Amino acid sequence: MSLKLSEEVTPSPEVLNEIKQAYNRVLKRRSEAEKFLDNPGISNGKKERHLVTFRIEIVNVLEEYLQVLKDWGVEATSEEIMNGFTVNGG
Repeated sequence: MSLKLSEEVTPSPEVLNEIKQAYNRVLKRRSEAEKFLDNPGISNGKKERHLVTFRIEIVNVLEEYLQVLKDWGVEATSEEIMNGFTVNGG
């Protein structure tokens, strides 16, 4: 039986900061992907080809970061989920 990631890593302030920075980077990518998917000038076929990538590489990753934080007792606010975290050095 394997450990959950949140059990393998100690949530030091540096680690928490890195997780929040990584979340912010993926959140920026989500914003760019949403602009692409919402663009009426791009065909639905082209959009559909990117939906799996959008879900796996962006949405699922954001959910995983939030779950790790939650497992460590850090509850993200709605503002943080939608707009990102305030982080030190990032």
